[in-house]
Amino acid sequence: MGKIAAVIAVLILVIAAYLGYRYWQIQSLAKKYAKASEIAAASIEKNGPTWTIHIESVIADPIDAVWKALRQPERSAELVPTAFKRSTLIKEEGSKKSLELEVTLLSLPSQRMVAALTYDDAAHKVKINTSKGLQDINGQYKLTALSPDKTLLVFDGTAVEKVSLPLPQSVVEGALR
Repeated sequence: MGKIAAVIAVLILVIAAYLGYRYWQIQSLAKKYAKASEIAAASIEKNGPTWTIHIESVIADPIDAVWKALRQPERSAELVPTAFKRSTLIKEEGSKKSLELEVTLLSLPSQRMVAALTYDDAAHKVKINTSKGLQDINGQYKLTALSPDKTLLVFDGTAVEKVSLPLPQSVVEGALR
């Protein structure tokens, strides 16, 4: 009986330590992004035709509101008309959506592409794969609640150029952001 009590005590300590660690992580993130602007951090690197992208944004809305917006990409043209000229839902099946998008970034000509999105509602993650555009983008968006009214959105991915455009790197980086 004493061994069972010891095992239970150890389990409780491990769970308490884990929960304490997760609480500390979230508090650290909240402090890091407390005064962040729209893009808090970004790393964009080019190696040949492949761009490796990491972008962190802080959104002044609860995680559920941000997730709801990410789950409705077919409304992109309505919600962000300066970037999306068209966003048409092609197919929706369970946690997957396919869309046809027409995107205009900076002063570049509009680009048409097909985006395949796969949602993980429990983890607040969405994978995106694009095709039929000037670039193939493969990446993942992940949401983390920083506080009840602030959400961290992290994008990690790659963009592979199918056509090399004679643009300065800074212009392409600005479009990717």
